[in-house]
Amino acid sequence: MKENSIFDFLGIDEDKKDKLVEYANLVLEYNKAINITGANDIDTFINDHIIDSILAYDIFKSFNNVIDIGCGAGLPSIPLSIIYNEKKFTLCESKSRKANFLYLAKEKLGIDNIDIKCINAYEIKEKYDTITSRAFSDIKTLLKIFNKIKSKNANLVLYKGRREKINEELNEISDIKKYDINIIKLDNIDKERHIVILKNK
Repeated sequence: MKENSIFDFLGIDEDKKDKLVEYANLVLEYNKAINITGANDIDTFINDHIIDSILAYDIFKSFNNVIDIGCGAGLPSIPLSIIYNEKKFTLCESKSRKANFLYLAKEKLGIDNIDIKCINAYEIKEKYDTITSRAFSDIKTLLKIFNKIKSKNANLVLYKGRREKINEELNEISDIKKYDINIIKLDNIDKERHIVILKNK
């Protein structure tokens, strides 16, 4: 399968590979009863969702207190928490049917470094050094959440697609000059994919 070469390329050990595949199987089994992903087979879920999440794992190396906004079935936070089992991840998902899966995944996979919040992102009161999101909303909306829950020198780390769309979203933000912006193109993936990192100047 395609994922083996990517996992090897990223230097992921066998135990973590096995847990990532176990996570994929758990998602697909849960999905039979309650829809939490559009993927309907393990290869699709691993290639389109898990690999997409972990290709940016190196970016998170220096971050220790990460919150994932609107994480759905746990992406990118569960794959990242499996790789970085020494870092703390908070998973924020307001829809109860998806949050219930996150509680199940934490228990079944034995992931001790994640906390789950089944609340609206605007209700979060804690502060975080890293706010991430993969498929929740546009950059303007996420910046509003970021500015409410960020700690000092925090980073907003967003999974985005085409560069053209990223530029459109950035142009919608009137005070965008307040932020340092770093856009990183992800390689080893079939579709155009970028990580957008914003922080206050």
